Amino acid sequence: MTIDTYGLTSDQYEEFFEKNIRFAAQLYLKAQNIIFSTGVSNADFKTILDLYSETVYATNDDCRRYQKSNNPEALKEATVEIFGITPTREELMAEVQSLSAKVDSLTDYISNLVTITTSGLEGIVTTLDKVD
Repeated sequence: MTIDTYGLTSDQYEEFFEKNIRFAAQLYLKAQNIIFSTGVSNADFKTILDLYSETVYATNDDCRRYQKSNNPEALKEATVEIFGITPTREELMAEVQSLSAKVDSLTDYISNLVTITTSGLEGIVTTLDKVD
């Protein structure tokens, strides 16, 4: 689990986090009421830690979506810093088309090579038949 602001300030990140943790805590308290009414004991520390981890994950996702809508350049810069170069869909499509053209060219080249090689081997096979 890492905290990733995607270029937002710490105050902006805290706003998203507070919204998410309040919601998660409300759900947790409702779950505790249900658990308590059934006679089961309270949740352990791991449950609280999982709740925190999931809240950080949700907050990171909120930051990413916010930046995607409001400041895509900051999101692109943050993504490049974290994951290295991340191409856009258009860049990926251009690369796929380029690779497709190269594969087609290579296929044609191999086909021609096989044709030329086969033609050259026919003469050798005829010569070997005469030797036997």
